[in-house]
Amino acid sequence: MRSGISLSILARRTPIGIDVGDDAVRAIQLDSRTSEIKAAAMFPLPESDARDTHLYSGQLRKSLRRSGFTGSRCVIGAPREHVHVHPIRVPHMSSKELQESLAWEASERFSIPRDSVQVDGVMTGARAPGVDDDRAEVVLFALDERNIVSWLDLLMESGLSPLCLEPGFCGVARAHSLHCRREQDRDRVRVVLDFSARGTTLIYLRGDRIGFCKTFDIGGELLDCATSESLGMDLVSAAALRRDRLMASSRSHSMDVSAQSGASDAVAQILHRLVEDVALCLRHCAVAFRGARPECIVLSGRESLEPRFCEMLESGTGIPVTLDDEKRTIDSIGQALRKNGIRSESASAWSAAYGLASRPLRSGRASNKSGRAA
Repeated sequence: MRSGISLSILARRTPIGIDVGDDAVRAIQLDSRTSEIKAAAMFPLPESDARDTHLYSGQLRKSLRRSGFTGSRCVIGAPREHVHVHPIRVPHMSSKELQESLAWEASERFSIPRDSVQVDGVMTGARAPGVDDDRAEVVLFALDERNIVSWLDLLMESGLSPLCLEPGFCGVARAHSLHCRREQDRDRVRVVLDFSARGTTLIYLRGDRIGFCKTFDIGGELLDCATSESLGMDLVSAAALRRDRLMASSRSHSMDVSAQSGASDAVAQILHRLVEDVALCLRHCAVAFRGARPECIVLSGRESLEPRFCEMLESGTGIPVTLDDEKRTIDSIGQALRKNGIRSESASAWSAAYGLASRPLRSGRASNKSGRAA
């Protein structure tokens, strides 16, 4: 009887999704019966000083308990800056041979020692460029273990038990793919653009399967620097001005017109460059996937509310741009965050943590080789 009760309790404990983001650590846990958010919390990134590690781990453990999280199992989203992404073509081979081939490819391409690299690959199903080319296209994900030891140890010291590790932007893609898992959804093509503090990731989705992935070094921090330089402000003040603009955009608040205009002009050139990069990727996908046209671009991430960017992106790509999917995933996240007392954050910044918490857990080694965002 005692053993049965224990198993029943564990079955109701869903894993915690932990997004180690560019600007903060965000955590979400779902209710196992309803899949609604039952706990959410945000923490500052740890200081680089190793002397603070033990203190930070203790604070994280206490905060998780106070916020209503249960259990220790978690799915972790690796920081964007530590994840290398590149599409490659490989001959058809067994899974074991493919894993070894990807490891050597990543080691050479990203200059990571072979014994320090962790890899995974997503078969995209993209068309080969030549008629006689029967190689398969794989999106290669590579992680340098030397860069993750410090924060992974920090999370484990807080009492957490990682079940798997994946790029945070895969969690974003999953969050917007939970309702596109049916076989008939395979023909639905959407693009998720995760616009965050230190970079942007484009994910081309066919149903819930990743067909293409590309990262760009344009993020909110670069926009902060451009605003600082253009308006002659210190970086802290420029970042605060941009945060005010984003919040004003989401809540229809008014702010000084001259400040709004000056900040918009300061970042316009950078945003235009990002739009051009996105348009170039979409042209590549149109060829690789035989002209399949995305039905929409879902703009996600902390910087998704940047004023006028939706209009710029729609004009530059000719594809409708939205801040939420048809199931109002971001809106539901926002409602849950408000219930948990989190009101000052854009709900879209939490889509990675939500997607990580939604990851189906299977027996054996977790893998993305099927290409599914879910």
